[in-house]
This record gives sequence, structure tokens and C-alpha cells, in this order.
Amino acid sequence: MFSILSLMKKIVAIVFVLFIAVHLNGQQRANVWYFGDHVGIDFSSGDPVVIEDGSIFAKAGCSSICDNNGQLLFYTNGNKVWNKNHQLMANGDTLKGSQLVNQNSVIVPKPLCDSLYYLFTINDYDSLRGFNYSIINMNKENGLGKIVEKNIEVTKNLLEKIAAIKHCNNLDYWIITHGYSNNFYVYQLDENGFNIDTIKSKTGSSPKADIGYLKVSPAGNKIIMPINNDTVLAEIFNFNNKTGKISNPIQILQRAKNTYCYGIEFSPDGNLLYISTGGKKYEIVQYQINDNSYEELNNSAIVIANGNNYALQIAPDGKIYVASENRPALNRINKPWLRGEECAFEEKAIEFNKGISLMGLPNFVQTWFYKADFSYQNTCLADSTKFSFYQFENFDSLFWAIDAPKYAPSLSFDSPTVYYVFKDTGNYNVSLNAWHCGINESVAKQVQIFPYPILNLPADTGICKNCTLLLDAGEGFDSYLWNNGEQKRFINVYGQGWYSVEVSKNRCFSLDSVFVSEVEPIIALPNAFTPNGDGLNDDFRIVNPQKVVDFHIWIHDRRGLIVYDSRDPYQAWDGFYGGQPCYGQSYVWYVEYNYYDEHNLKVGEKQRGLVSIIR
Repeated sequence: MFSILSLMKKIVAIVFVLFIAVHLNGQQRANVWYFGDHVGIDFSSGDPVVIEDGSIFAKAGCSSICDNNGQLLFYTNGNKVWNKNHQLMANGDTLKGSQLVNQNSVIVPKPLCDSLYYLFTINDYDSLRGFNYSIINMNKENGLGKIVEKNIEVTKNLLEKIAAIKHCNNLDYWIITHGYSNNFYVYQLDENGFNIDTIKSKTGSSPKADIGYLKVSPAGNKIIMPINNDTVLAEIFNFNNKTGKISNPIQILQRAKNTYCYGIEFSPDGNLLYISTGGKKYEIVQYQINDNSYEELNNSAIVIANGNNYALQIAPDGKIYVASENRPALNRINKPWLRGEECAFEEKAIEFNKGISLMGLPNFVQTWFYKADFSYQNTCLADSTKFSFYQFENFDSLFWAIDAPKYAPSLSFDSPTVYYVFKDTGNYNVSLNAWHCGINESVAKQVQIFPYPILNLPADTGICKNCTLLLDAGEGFDSYLWNNGEQKRFINVYGQGWYSVEVSKNRCFSLDSVFVSEVEPIIALPNAFTPNGDGLNDDFRIVNPQKVVDFHIWIHDRRGLIVYDSRDPYQAWDGFYGGQPCYGQSYVWYVEYNYYDEHNLKVGEKQRGLVSIIR
């Protein structure tokens, strides 16, 4: 019997496949970029390839778009539109998109239509910037396209800011602009066309200087607006992509006087924010935006680069590209989802033989770059492992599944943050299904739980006066930290005291300690030596040989081969056998000797131990 449950499972699977198809097609729409002074990049192969056949000159704002297969359709600098053959599109000049505007355009496909595209532009009318749109029909001119409606005015008195993202329903689009005061204006584009009725949100601060980009996170849940006054660099807001409302401003403070925010971009997972600044300080600053705490947001600032950096734009390869004005190259943030210097900022990552980068990079529908993801931390056995999904504001429900079949059936949770204690080391499958507007975003990862590293310092031991003892923390750890500040596997101990070491492996830390006390033995033998000719601990010799008589020592390797034999207590072994250096490993020594005790009686002793050659 065909059950309702099986029907629901099929519906969910179909919706998920449709979402994946739309998501991948969205990324392909941003495959080809044209910008700056006749330069471009093509991401169709997965890696960026420099292209120099474009006709564009774009001092700042520009846009480009591909079809669902990643093939170039057209591009614009706000004034003109060029088709895929790099010719001026029919009716493609005198657009109202000023070259003086940083963010002068964005291209959005009409929902449920494979031929019509809306080109939104911001013009510069001195003090009255205008918001306009034109409609391009790609069925015209034998597939090269034609502007069939041009410079349709929507409103005036706007800043040079425009952004576009997918609606929560994954079909429609939101077009976002900002007024001179603290008003956001949000418009909807659906299958019926552009709705000029605006959704207005009066929130945040009024910008002082109209410089820089307005950006929406790829997850469609955060907006960054440049403010550029004496104390506030920018503000971050929540965006409800079901209603179009904007709320909850949090200030990002100025780090230096007379500094302005220019480029803005998010990491693909939306957890990190990057801002390029100009004026007194030219920097790229990284912020962590996992929570909405004002203090934590500002305290998380890390400078990752200095110098000539302007517009920032995420690309289909998940990296962030950085415009470098009047330079024949682009800079790049290679791992924008990692904190601090691990994000791997790279100067001159893309170099051009012809043409140069200017201040701007193409403006795209930001949600085309979104990739659902979750983070996890605390992966040592017996830890409480934390799983976090930070882009949950616009989601209706979340469903986690942790597969630990050795101990229990799959466990499920409905929360943006969950904790779980694994009972054993190994690999576990963890998945998250996030639902919004009836659409599922799914991500699955294999999480490895590691054991704590095992240390093997000796038990509390003794050391003779004026002797040294080599302590070994063990091999194979990622890091070492002794209580004397040394950060290496071995340390030489010269006196009595407590010695402790902390080691790490796979971010799991263990601590061990040993107490070394001074003793007065008849003789003493070190447990290791380093025959490297540096004058320190170069040979293996008896300590305090003055009291012994009838002395005999012999040393053999793991195979039983005797590599050293002596009856002279003052003689030392240099770590050689037959004129050749012995391998760096452990050797067994035997010693027999006599001595006279306090009653002048002759006493015989036999001892056995290990000595390591460290090369």
C-alpha cells in the first residue's frame, strides 16, 4: 500500500532536489565577471581564468549575468550594456546608472521566465539620486538581447546603494535600497513583474558620507549598511526574507578617525564579515557575527590586510576577491570562513596582462553564493561536542540527526545549537535539515572524535648533584609546552623541582608532571645523550666514577649486538660502533662494579637500564 508517509518522503525529496538545482544554477549565473578597465574573470571551469575580451570601462559600479548553464548573457557599467559578443546591446546606451556611483546596478532574472531580465540602476542627479529599472528581452536580436523598456523611474532621493537577494520562497527576489536618512526601501520582483510598492523600514543611523557598498549576507538574513560618521563605521541588521522587513541595528565602531567603510562581504557560511576601509587607514578588518552581541562583535575585529583594497565580492569558488585600484591585479581572501590570518589573504592573486582593476567589482544577487553549513567544536572523547547553525533567523524549523548506532538509534534535535557527548572515539555522521518557506536546505558532515593524548613521563625520579636528566614528553604530538616555557619534545633538567608538560593532538590537550629530587648515588648514568658535536651532552659516561672499583659496562642494541664494552669507569661512549654512528634509538646497558661502604667493606652491584641516542 502506498502510504501517506512514503508520499511525504517523495515530496520532500523532490523539493530538496529542486532547491539544489536552483542553488547550483544561481551560482552559475555569476560565472563570468567584467569590471574595471577592460578586465574580467571566468569561473566556469571552477578556477578563475583571466579574460581580456570585454568592452567595459567601469570606474566603480558594474554588473554581469550568465544563463542557468553559466554562459555569459550581458554586462553593464550602469551607462551601457554589452551583449555576449561584447557589442553594444540594441538600445543599450544612455542608461541612468552613473559612473560616479559605487553600487550603480544589479541584474535580476524575472521569476518563472527564461528570457526577461530586470536591470536596476542608481543614477546621480546631483542631490537627487534616482532609482530606475530597464527590462531586457534575451529573445530579441537573435538571442543577443535588447532593452525593450528603458530607464523607468521608481523614486529619487536614494543613496548609491542597491542589493538583491532571493525571496524566502526561492522564486521571487527582493531589491533593497536606502534613503538619505535612516530608511530602507525594499521592493519585490515576482512572476508578475516589479512591484513599485515599497516595504519601508525606518531603523538604524542616518549615514554621514555616501560611500561604500550595501551588502546582504549569502544566507539572506543580515544586511550591512555603511554609516561613516565620527564614531560608527557601519551597522549590521537582521533581514526577514519572508516579509522584507529590516530590524535590530548593531553598530560597528570606527577603529580610527577620518576612516570610511568601502567594500563589504560575508563568508559563504555567513559567520564572518569583512570590511575594507579607506581614509586615514586602508585595512581589511574581519568580524565574527555568530551572535548579535554589540561588545563581542566589535571585540572580534582582526586586521587581515593593509593597503590598496576596495570592493569585496564573493565568487562561485567560495573565495572573496578584492579590487585593487589602478593595479593590474586582484587580491583575494582564499579561506574566508576561517578566523584571523588563517583566512589566507593573498596579494596579486589574479594578475592581468592587459587592463587594470579599478575600485569596483560586479554586483550580484548575493543569495546565489549561499552554502548551508554548520560548525562544531570540542571533539575530544568525553567532551560535550557543540554543533551550531548560525543563520537560523529566517528558518521555520531545524532538524539535526546524530548517528551513533553503537550506543543508540539516531538522535534528533530541533535547535540552532545542540550538545552531544560521544561514548567512543571514531567517525560519526551528523546532518542538519533547515526548513524555510517549505524549502529544505541540507548539510551533512562526518565528525571525528579523538582520544586525549597519552603522556608517559617517568615516575618521580632522582638526579645527582651537578648532573643533567633528559625528560621526554613522547613523539607524535602537535604541540608541546613545558612549565619552563620550552616548546619541544625533550628538555634537560639540571636540578630538583616539579616539571610538567602540556601536549596537544587534534586540539585535545593532556598534562603530566614529574618531581625530580637530588640524590647522592654511588654512580649515575644518563638516560639519553645527543652526539651531535655541540659540546652539550655529546657522550654517554658514568657520573661519580671516583668510588667504584672492578668496573665493567657493556651496551647492546635491539638485536643483541654489543656496540660498546669498557672496564674503564672514566671512559665515555661516543655513540659509534665500528667507526660508524649508531642509529638514534634506545640501547640496553649493563654495569657491574664494586665499592667500599662506610665500614670499608667491599660491596658488589649490578644494574641494568636504557639509554637513548637522539640525533
